[in-house]
Amino acid sequence: MNRSYDVCIIGGGAAGLAAAASIDPGIRTCILEKNEILGRKILATGGGRCNLTNAGCEGVSATLDFFALQGLETYCDEEGRYYPYSGCASDVVEVLRRALDEKSCEALTGCEVQEVRQADGGFEIAFRKSAGKRSAQGRPESSYVSVIRAEAVLIASGGKAAPQFGTTGDGYRLARSLGHSITRLYPILTGIECGDLSDLKGIRARGKVRLLKDGRTIAEERGEIQFTKDGLSGICIFDLTPLIHAEEGERPQDAFARYGLVVDLAPDFDQEQIDKRTSTFGILSSRLAARIGLDEIKAWHLPVLGIKGWRDAQASAGGVRLEEVDPESMESKLVPGLYFAGEILDIQGPCGGYNLQNAWETGRKAAKAINEKRKGTF
Repeated sequence: MNRSYDVCIIGGGAAGLAAAASIDPGIRTCILEKNEILGRKILATGGGRCNLTNAGCEGVSATLDFFALQGLETYCDEEGRYYPYSGCASDVVEVLRRALDEKSCEALTGCEVQEVRQADGGFEIAFRKSAGKRSAQGRPESSYVSVIRAEAVLIASGGKAAPQFGTTGDGYRLARSLGHSITRLYPILTGIECGDLSDLKGIRARGKVRLLKDGRTIAEERGEIQFTKDGLSGICIFDLTPLIHAEEGERPQDAFARYGLVVDLAPDFDQEQIDKRTSTFGILSSRLAARIGLDEIKAWHLPVLGIKGWRDAQASAGGVRLEEVDPESMESKLVPGLYFAGEILDIQGPCGGYNLQNAWETGRKAAKAINEKRKGTF
């Protein structure tokens, strides 16, 4: 294969698809996607419903307009989270895929990018294309390396969270090879490990959770808490994890020792009401009440022994350093013609559509800049 394009988009996830759908039709574009299908991770978001964005996002109106233009209707739940009206994440992927059909865009799936190098005022992109069947472990039984050329490259390959969907941090390696620096990476929006809670596994309870660091409260979240065999889960827990990390040069186990959780399992009851009770049962389920007494129900202290790893995480913290990227065009300040969008950037938000909003928004910003540059010349 020896093809030439105006733009090569590395990654056919949320950011890459939003960019491709927003690039002008006359611009010859290709998407290189490692998975065999486009938008694989989108399909798993929001419990298969795809929480597109959130009413609290600054750019929510532009995102809703973008999807309305693609023919996708949305609705907002009581928490401010927007979903496709059909409730199907697959419809989000489908409207974006249909948008590509109207563009000069070629989607090449099963293509894992090996290298991006500057060449003759543009870029050469070497990728490994899987050919034929895959092994039981999902690896291609045979493959071949191809090189294409592009005047501009957009790296939108995601982070490291949920590697089972193909996001294994490839983009960080490519960014470094082109001179960019990557801030500290760690998994976020995931469960917190607190020790053996196997007797409570599967229980859900309303609660309020305070995160302590060095004995001082640094954050508080409220919502449904889910008990796992070794800790806590649920959105209110996930949203605390971006604050749990090691400092530069600090060992993870030393860092975790500085944190702790205080869980209020009766957030709608004051202490006076608790003092009048003889048991926590009636507020808590019988299984949970057997573990938590009246002296702990308002302030159950748990250690932070760790956080769940990349496979369980919904997002990555860290990424391409923002000081090295123009925030309006998403173009590299170091390499002209190189753009970044989505989770590969050092941008993180809480649960509820904020990280997908970042993907749609930065992908569309990059496309807009590419369109404007194309009106002159690359």
